[in-house]
Amino acid sequence: MVSLTVLRNIFFTFFQNGIWAVGFFYLLNLTFPSKRVLDVSKIVLAIALVVYLLYAFAVSI
Repeated sequence: MVSLTVLRNIFFTFFQNGIWAVGFFYLLNLTFPSKRVLDVSKIVLAIALVVYLLYAFAVSI
């Protein structure tokens, strides 16, 4: 039962933080429609989501 609670905490922490990053880069790409901004935002978003996932694991364990 404890492992389900830990997985739930990881899931919720990741998505609570990740939704803000995804929303920010979505609005950034709508505001500045450029191929360069799109490419850079994909890379930065991927890095940010990995950091948020590692953060979610660190906080929940």
